[in-house]
Amino acid sequence: MSPTKPAGGSKKSSVLSPSPSKVTKSDGAASKRQKRDGNAANNNLATPAAAAAAAASQDYGSHIITQLTYAVEFLKAKGTPKTLQEIMDHLTLQHYPEHVQKFFATTMQRHSRMQYRPGPKVKSLPESEQWRTGTYEFKPLLPGVTSKVTLLEYLQSKTDASATEVKAIKDGWPNCDEALMELEAEHKILTVRTKKEQTHRFVWLDNPALHHKVDDEFRAMWFKETLPSTDEMPRRLKALGQKATSGGTKANVNAQKAPPKRKKASRVQKKFENEHMRSIFEQHKR
Repeated sequence: MSPTKPAGGSKKSSVLSPSPSKVTKSDGAASKRQKRDGNAANNNLATPAAAAAAAASQDYGSHIITQLTYAVEFLKAKGTPKTLQEIMDHLTLQHYPEHVQKFFATTMQRHSRMQYRPGPKVKSLPESEQWRTGTYEFKPLLPGVTSKVTLLEYLQSKTDASATEVKAIKDGWPNCDEALMELEAEHKILTVRTKKEQTHRFVWLDNPALHHKVDDEFRAMWFKETLPSTDEMPRRLKALGQKATSGGTKANVNAQKAPPKRKKASRVQKKFENEHMRSIFEQHKR
């Protein structure tokens, strides 16, 4: 008996082999999709320089604040005006797209810690490219305070007696410690130092004319004189015919009258609403 023929004599179609037309259609669609995805993947594979440039052009916005911080530190360390090209060469931003460079330049021009000085217009550059001109300089917290003379001028210009932080002075004058010590020795400034390091922390203006040297012998005699104790001081002053300030203050405090006590306001009896039960409540009170 033939294996393909059933017992009833009719032919049995093969159920194991799929339809050729369906296989060809699905496989053709899958192969086209794979080919398209493969071509797209191959197109995305570029040279390392192009990939780096593409990545830099996409994520520049997330690093623009960091680049501004680096630019401020660069200008502070140099201490001299720098052009936009010098700053961008230092930060390796010269390969960024033009619109990114322009955005970075305009942001630096509005930065609070940078002083932008626009330069003369360059005839060779069009009006749309003039943002590349000009110089940038670090702007300290105390502009112009870079010497002993300028520091004294700044302190004299203050209209109040507030302290000046040495940290703010060092922002534009880093090496000012020796000058502060000289001004302090000349009695031109008053300083407050830290407890551990004994470094200058705050500065005030002083007047050398108010400083008078005291003889060492007099200073020794002054510190040798012992003062009576706090309890004995009023008695010693009274024996000399003087009155202690603490006693007068205490008497004045005792002399003050106590504020009168406020009388409690009499409570007005509310209207008794349960008139029919008044007799019961009065009997209960008795």
